[in-house]
Amino acid sequence: MDPDIPPPAPDAVIDLHDDAALHHWAEHFGVTPTQIEEAVRAAGPRVHDVQRHLLDQGASAGAG
Repeated sequence: MDPDIPPPAPDAVIDLHDDAALHHWAEHFGVTPTQIEEAVRAAGPRVHDVQRHLLDQGASAGAG
C-alpha cells in the first residue's frame, strides 16, 4: 500500500462494476484487478475483508 494514502474507511466497499474503482484498489493493494475481483467474490465487498483475504492468500496487500 502507498504510505501517502490514508487507509480506507472501515465501511468502505469495492464496486466490481466500477472499472476505475477496481483499478484503484488493485493499485492500492499492489495486486491485479483480477485478484481484487477474486477477493471480493470470496470475501465480500468490504475493503477490510478483501485486504484480509489477500493477505491470507499471500498477496502484498497492506504490506509495508
